[in-house]
Amino acid sequence: MPQAGGTVDSPTLSALAPDPVRDVRIPAILLTHLRRAVRKAVGTLNATHVLHEAGHDSGPTLLGGVLESLHPDGPGAASMDAFFGAVTGHLRQEGWGTMELQRVHPGLAVLESSNWAEADPDGSEQQPGCAFTCGLLAWLFSRVSPGRVAVLEVACRSRGDDACRFLFGAEEAVHDVYGLLLDGASLESALERI
Repeated sequence: MPQAGGTVDSPTLSALAPDPVRDVRIPAILLTHLRRAVRKAVGTLNATHVLHEAGHDSGPTLLGGVLESLHPDGPGAASMDAFFGAVTGHLRQEGWGTMELQRVHPGLAVLESSNWAEADPDGSEQQPGCAFTCGLLAWLFSRVSPGRVAVLEVACRSRGDDACRFLFGAEEAVHDVYGLLLDGASLESALERI
């Protein structure tokens, strides 16, 4: 029955409230709506930072179990192929999309997806749109690497590219590539120059 103030007294809803990490399925387009709303409220650059931080903070919840399952002594003990197989398999199973690993430069690699859930299928945005994913992957890779790892989306279906491509590696190297991209270099040219 509705209570004063418009609330509903329901044992079912009350039973759900205490569990902050229960799984909820949402259509992928809601990620696009969320990104657009945050951009409208705080601007593109601030929205990118907010969504990146949210992805980073969500890492333990979304991917912590994958790390624990790889090896009882810690994720660093798993081979690179086993690690990426477990991570990409988990993300695919959870509905995020498929990803393929490409080694593009010593110390740098790209994860590529032609069907990534965070990307806007409309492809009409000016900027890459998968900041949440960048934060999530940065959290993940920083857990299995001895140094700081940065993730940069260098192509995105949200802006009309054929796939989302997440460049990752040592923070300094990724920042060097980013600087060259800002100067107008292609990814291939930037990788040759570092």
